Amino acid sequence: MIVKGVVGRGNGLGKKLGFPTVNINIAGFNIGHGIYVCKVMLKGKEYNGVMHYGPKSVPDRLDETCEIHLLDFDEDVYGEPVSVTVLDKIRETRKFDSEEELAKQIELDVETAKTIIS
Repeated sequence: MIVKGVVGRGNGLGKKLGFPTVNINIAGFNIGHGIYVCKVMLKGKEYNGVMHYGPKSVPDRLDETCEIHLLDFDEDVYGEPVSVTVLDKIRETRKFDSEEELAKQIELDVETAKTIIS
C-alpha cells in the first residue's frame, strides 16, 4: 500500500523520547491501526522507517496520528510532500503507562524493523 501526504507538526514527544518522527497529514488512509515497517520517499531519497498509525500511545493523548520514525534521518522537513509504502505490520497499537515504557517499546520496534528490512 502506498499513501501520499505532507509532513506536518506533531507535539514533539518522539523527539523528546529520542525517536524523532515525521508526522503525516493524510486523507483516505485505509489501513488498520498498528506499528508498521515502511519505506518513505522524501526529498528525492528513500528511507526506511517505523510507522505508528492510530491513537496516541500514552495517557491523555486521544487524537489519531500517522507518525514515522525514519532510520538514519534527522532533518527539518515540515511542509514537504512524502510518499509512504507500507511493507509489514510489526504489532498492534496499545497504550503505555508512561513515556519511559513507550520509549522502550519503540526501541524494540526499531530493532524489529531493522531485522525485517535486512
